[in-house]
Amino acid sequence: MNSYIKMQLNTMLQYLDSFEQACEMAAMRDDGTVDKAERKQIEKIRSACEHFRNDLSKIK
Repeated sequence: MNSYIKMQLNTMLQYLDSFEQACEMAAMRDDGTVDKAERKQIEKIRSACEHFRNDLSKIK
């Protein structure tokens, strides 16, 4: 595999981890707790990230 493409794939995987953490922190930032609606949104975000992560992993 092209080393530059491999590097970009690894970078995107790292961004996904950071994005998930940032969303969790954002949910807590407004009132200090994660309510039911926010929890549901975070679960959808996690699911979408996991699907994307799996698709990227298949490329390697």
